[in-house]
Amino acid sequence: MLHRQADICAAMPLQNLQLNWLKTFEAVGRHLSFSQAAHELNMSQSAVSQQIKLLENKLGRQLFERQTRSIQLTVAGRAYLGVVREGLRHMDQGLNSIFNSEAQGTLELSVNNTFAQFWLAPRLERFTKLYPRISVRIFGMNWEAEAPPSSAELEIRYGSGNWPSFQAKCLLSKEIRPYCSATLANHLRDTENVLDLPLIDVLGTPNGWSDWLSQYSPGVADGSHQFYVDSYTIAASMAIENVGVCLLNDELVQGSYLHKFLISPFRESIECQASYFLIKLHDRPLSGVAQAFHDWLLEELD
Repeated sequence: MLHRQADICAAMPLQNLQLNWLKTFEAVGRHLSFSQAAHELNMSQSAVSQQIKLLENKLGRQLFERQTRSIQLTVAGRAYLGVVREGLRHMDQGLNSIFNSEAQGTLELSVNNTFAQFWLAPRLERFTKLYPRISVRIFGMNWEAEAPPSSAELEIRYGSGNWPSFQAKCLLSKEIRPYCSATLANHLRDTENVLDLPLIDVLGTPNGWSDWLSQYSPGVADGSHQFYVDSYTIAASMAIENVGVCLLNDELVQGSYLHKFLISPFRESIECQASYFLIKLHDRPLSGVAQAFHDWLLEELD
């Protein structure tokens, strides 16, 4: 596939391509929407359309098939999108490697405890290597109401994502599935057997075991013993100790030490109406250290 991309792009006239055309093309290709790309880039839809036309004219190739209510990438467009994405990524990495010494100071973060322990902590070493002159001060919290007073520009919050005063970007999928120790998993043959084991539910979350059971074990009376805790961190710790079965997000498990101790006995999952979001105040530009962390975090998620 990479060779095919290189062959197509080698035939294209690449001189004097404007960087903003390429960034616009990448956004339109990712969203397959001129309007969504315009919103992301803070441009008008007509300006986005004009830049795509200029790029197509310069390349001498049509990049999009335009239909009445939708657009699709052409063969050349799909190939070129991969090349542009890789080029933009290398440019960002190059800028970071040259100018990361410019980013210095103290970064204050309010972070959900579960996200901090299972997702952020295993990756922070990479951030500190990239930005050795940035100190990080983390304020842990479980629910948004517990956020301590601070001057944190960024927050990683668990919730619905509906906070009108903030810009919120969802960081992880909303799917949760059963996890337990290998010892307890040996007792499970099918989804109905999960009721033979204690279930660990997390208080304050919009979806839990009642939703999972109603979807995958309908008509089976819930007579199991249950534990109720106030965080996924406690639920995971109890599952490691063979206390019972909990519901967790795959990305939290696979990205942390949990994958050494917990397995998912079933692939059946439910969608939770809450997840982890990176939030910042609307219309407030980030400082250099906050912007560095913001961009690094999104790179890690790609």
